[in-house]
Amino acid sequence: MRIDRSKLSLDQPVSSLDPTRETHEEAAEWLRHGPVVPVSLPDDVRAWAAMSAEAARTVLDAHPDLSSDPRHWAAYTRGEIPTGWPLLNLILGESMLNADGADHRRLRRLVSHAFTPRRIDALAPRIREVTGELLDGLEAGGPEAVTDLKKTFAYPLPLLIICELFGLTDPDQQHRLRGHFRTMLSVEVSNAERQAAAAGQREVLAHLVADRRAAPLGDLTSALIEALDDEDGRLTEKELIDTLEIILLAGHETTVNSLTSTVLGLLTRPDQLTALLDGELEWPAAVEAGLHWNSPLRNLFMRYALRDTVLQGVTVRRGEPIVIGLAAANREQHGTVPARFDIRDSRHYERQLAFGAGPHYCLGAALARLESAIALSQLFTRFPAMRLAVPESELVPVVSTAINGLAALPVVLGRPHR
Repeated sequence: MRIDRSKLSLDQPVSSLDPTRETHEEAAEWLRHGPVVPVSLPDDVRAWAAMSAEAARTVLDAHPDLSSDPRHWAAYTRGEIPTGWPLLNLILGESMLNADGADHRRLRRLVSHAFTPRRIDALAPRIREVTGELLDGLEAGGPEAVTDLKKTFAYPLPLLIICELFGLTDPDQQHRLRGHFRTMLSVEVSNAERQAAAAGQREVLAHLVADRRAAPLGDLTSALIEALDDEDGRLTEKELIDTLEIILLAGHETTVNSLTSTVLGLLTRPDQLTALLDGELEWPAAVEAGLHWNSPLRNLFMRYALRDTVLQGVTVRRGEPIVIGLAAANREQHGTVPARFDIRDSRHYERQLAFGAGPHYCLGAALARLESAIALSQLFTRFPAMRLAVPESELVPVVSTAINGLAALPVVLGRPHR
């Protein structure tokens, strides 16, 4: 049946976002209704979903009729959004993620120096060192032991690197922060638990700020404190904490899920893994294939219409929110939704949307790519006979409206190569 897209509205969502459903199966259903569709989020919060690559790029670019500032979200300003709604704490944060124009440029500029190509390249030796230490720990478990590679390898590597970048070196604080982030992003906990996690993570970050203010270390947190204390007032206290929160979260969560998904892609395509180990294919190309096949972010929240705006044939009313379906759009951008992992097919990966696009393109994308390439190379070089410990059909996805990945990746490492 042909759908009259001009009559679509938030009053009649075409579907509900189901965090328990497979990401791309749901996306394919939504795309049948068009590139921009009205959907119901948890707790019946209504939003438009930009699901095609063209629609996603339109929303992510510096669109004059759209804003990243949640003060333009009409339902929120009317008090219609529950206090403990999933992701609300991040959506309301005073960080560059939720800022436009001059404010966005100011906040982004304060942290961008830590993510220049030169600084990222300088981190490579430390990434190799941490990767080697983690692999040594895995090897100690024995060749036939079953290990959750996400928990023991894909999770600690990017967390350690981003925390060191920020000067958060206490392992207990690192793990507390990870636990708080996991709870905040979960749809399986109560609103009270989510609020407690938000308070807990702010406590960890406030403690970090106090430590670095007392003893600056030349890390990114110390630099942000200097900006806060500068007499020109380039940063407020809340902007400082919110900036730390969003970069620490994005700086490890995307890499964890990208790395886990790419390992799965290689384990289930042994011919491509062999080509990598023989030097016929490059590890950075495997990273790009993994990002295209299964982007680490399911959805990006949100943009808001400053005035009635026509997007891909539908009218988004002033104050209505738009969710960007990054995982779906990244697969769809070549006219199909190819459920394939093919390192050789590089034409599909030239304009990745896995890390967004436009002014808010992820600052840490280059770091995530470098971490993944080093990690994959060292992991499979050390354990070339690694295999899944369970059938692929038994792997369970993360239950989340925002994150796209696996809850766990049980593997048998096999004998290490020396």
